[in-house]
Amino acid sequence: ARHDLTREDYLLELPRFRRRRGVRQLRPLVLVVEPRVESVRESWVLLEVHDATLPPPDAQFWIEIDGVPTFRLDFAYPRLKVCVEYDGEQWHDRTPDQRAHDELRRRWLREHGWTVIVVKRGDFKGAARDRWIGELRRALRPSYTNRRW
Repeated sequence: ARHDLTREDYLLELPRFRRRRGVRQLRPLVLVVEPRVESVRESWVLLEVHDATLPPPDAQFWIEIDGVPTFRLDFAYPRLKVCVEYDGEQWHDRTPDQRAHDELRRRWLREHGWTVIVVKRGDFKGAARDRWIGELRRALRPSYTNRRW
């Protein structure tokens, strides 16, 4: 997003860099490019969702209250009312006001039926990664079945 590059721009350039270092790894990653992602760590969240073979979420999804865009979610599955928020230290954890604002909006979301999954800096490996990916997987699982017994 910083350089106004789209998925199509990357796909057009791939042949030009054929046989160069990293291009083999880049080919499947180009399909995951999402220009609305606003930070490197949000990109990491999106890659973890992709690597877990979960469906891609909508990036930077707005929640409207009375027709007014009020809350913007980093990643959302609006039909299922599930969101994943990356909490970077700079925008979410530096001051008590930031923490209070986040708690207020998350409380509102939960009261209105949303499942809110929060990912922080240390949540990209091991048990911490497995925890939030598992939580997301459970939240996306259909709550109904067509079994008749």
